[in-house]
Amino acid sequence: MEKIASIDIGSNTLRLLLAEKTGEKFRALFRDREIVRLGRNFYPDRLLSAQAIKAALMVLKRFKVRAEHEGVAQFRVVGTGVLREAENALFFIDQVTRETGVLVNIIHGLEEARIMAKGVLSIFPSTYGKTVIFDLGGGSTEFVFMNDGKMDERISLPLGVVGLTEKFLISNPPRSNELESLRVHCQNILKKNLAKNDRINNIIGTAGTVTTLAAIAKNLIVYDPDQINGTVLTKETLVELSNKILSLSFDQRAELKGLEPERSDIIGAGILLVLEIMIYFSQTVLLVSDAGLLEGLILDA
Repeated sequence: MEKIASIDIGSNTLRLLLAEKTGEKFRALFRDREIVRLGRNFYPDRLLSAQAIKAALMVLKRFKVRAEHEGVAQFRVVGTGVLREAENALFFIDQVTRETGVLVNIIHGLEEARIMAKGVLSIFPSTYGKTVIFDLGGGSTEFVFMNDGKMDERISLPLGVVGLTEKFLISNPPRSNELESLRVHCQNILKKNLAKNDRINNIIGTAGTVTTLAAIAKNLIVYDPDQINGTVLTKETLVELSNKILSLSFDQRAELKGLEPERSDIIGAGILLVLEIMIYFSQTVLLVSDAGLLEGLILDA
């Protein structure tokens, strides 16, 4: 039995999972996360701001202290979306190592997709037929195509809720022309990069936007991964949520049960992208997995 810490340094959120691993199984000991928004105002210069770096370092120090308190023997720390693009990513990584002693591995989008799928499949081990798994993050969205439980194809697309929000949804609440521009942009990226397949049997979503939508649909006051894993969201439910969320200001959205106030500005772009993905694959039902990259990192250790 080995204690492992997995940390995901994402474009929007920093997340921690401490777990005990025995063979091919693990038991979660502790979870933590904080929205830092490393990808805030990232474009066009592709630079992490000094403020975001400082905030991220503070969170990572806290994660390290908690992990050491639990007697963790191995750290698996990865950088995704925004760190793949940042001109000053190496500076950030050097700062993390200097101040925490932790090494950060910036992983390619295809590797992120592989590890993420491993985590999702720990919750949905018996996928049948053709299944699409997607991880909708702050800086990118990863897709994994499964066929009877075997991985067929992986792809990472530049569709992240932070970037989409800053580029398209300027008004608060967003105007109809902004929403339409975002929809068209998402449709074009999907059509250009993904093969159209109307024979998909299942679609599974993971990461903050998708799990938040499940939490809102369930009116969760306290977020609970066990209540999120396996949640079924219908297209009808998501359309209703979309109409409601997009009509509200950021402050009004922050009052919704299940929605972290720090996500109030980006949840609009997130739900629109989720719906466009479902429409593209002709799906009326979305399965939700809280498990994803963090769990995959533990299982892949």
